[in-house]
Amino acid sequence: MENISNECLASVGQILEGKGVEVFYQPVLSLESKGVIGFEAFSRGVDELGKTIVEPACLFSSSLPPETQFKVEMLCLNKSLDSFRDIHLKYKSMILFLNVNSNIYNLPENEKQSPFKAVESFKFNPRTIAFEFEVSQLEKKIPLSLIRSLQESGYRISLDNSRVSLAGLGVVFKIRPDFVKLDRFFFQGIDKSSHKKDMVKAAALTFELAGAMPIAKGVETETEALALAEAGFYLQQGFFYTNEEEGKSGTVTFGEKMTKLSADFRGVKVVQFDDSREIFGHFHLALKSTVLKLQQEELAGMNDVLKELIKKEHGIVSVFVLDASGKQISQRLVGKSGDVIGKTVEVSLTGRDHSHEDYFIYLNSGLEKVAGRQRRSAFCREDSRYIASFFYREEGRRGLIIVLEYLDKPQEQEKKPESQKEQEQK
Repeated sequence: MENISNECLASVGQILEGKGVEVFYQPVLSLESKGVIGFEAFSRGVDELGKTIVEPACLFSSSLPPETQFKVEMLCLNKSLDSFRDIHLKYKSMILFLNVNSNIYNLPENEKQSPFKAVESFKFNPRTIAFEFEVSQLEKKIPLSLIRSLQESGYRISLDNSRVSLAGLGVVFKIRPDFVKLDRFFFQGIDKSSHKKDMVKAAALTFELAGAMPIAKGVETETEALALAEAGFYLQQGFFYTNEEEGKSGTVTFGEKMTKLSADFRGVKVVQFDDSREIFGHFHLALKSTVLKLQQEELAGMNDVLKELIKKEHGIVSVFVLDASGKQISQRLVGKSGDVIGKTVEVSLTGRDHSHEDYFIYLNSGLEKVAGRQRRSAFCREDSRYIASFFYREEGRRGLIIVLEYLDKPQEQEKKPESQKEQEQK
């Protein structure tokens, strides 16, 4: 109470008495579908002329008396739901993100209260309502029974302003929400830093592990939006999408921004796909020629064949051979693109069990050859892909398996020393 001025208290009282709340919406959109999936509702305290008479920091202050906070909560919820009614009637699947003050539901006098009591009277489909909780509030105390009751009733849960911290991730995995909104503080500068892009990509994967759809909140520029999409944040919201800009042909609208951004994103993906397809084709041929040599070579000479392969091919991360039970029978030889973090010795020895790996499981489901992606190889700090294939020797009743892991990006030709070039020219 001591942090709240008399002016703030009087302004909030005026808002409650006159129900002076105006609701604004910010779209949450998908770059994959090129459309809006929902809106986050923001409530602002205004007078009868629509002029703001109380700032959000005052209206939603945790230092307001508990009964005042609860009245503000109910007023904003009802105003948001009422103003969303027309949108809901026209777009049945559109999601309304409703901000919830979890602190008031942790108070003993409000433990039996629930925000969905306000929603029930509007008869909205529960799947179109996402109750949005501030992560910083939940880090202190989670009204878990309230959240579980909302989830059991079919409502969605969204976590707002999330940061990838021990406390924040504890909240995410305990609640397992439908959506997690990443705080701008975490991704700011992503369009200028590969380090930051890797961090954001890790955040997206982490949220997905909890079963949540990641949303980037506070997107301000086109380059940010594109970099976020490349890092796995296909759902976004922010000033960039709501602010109209002047373009060559006049005002650039929201729809035009979406169309251009989606086209740019697709363009990046097409280039990446074309590169990946070409790289795959190259290493697929390398694998086939190596298999021919392994079929002709004695088993004792397997490692020599694999060494010859990695000496020839610059983009190989690792290569090894398994028996039909998934046991590694060759060394796991690491190529020039591997061993960035020094794990060669740890996993290169024979005898290692690979029967739990995807490539072995797929091959033992009736397939003769499989290919896949490893997001981060054990031997490098970059995305890699693998090709795994059965091959057979005349004296063996059961097939052997070769697994080739390669770097999924175009490789520059290895530069030869000047002395070697001169020798070759002679």
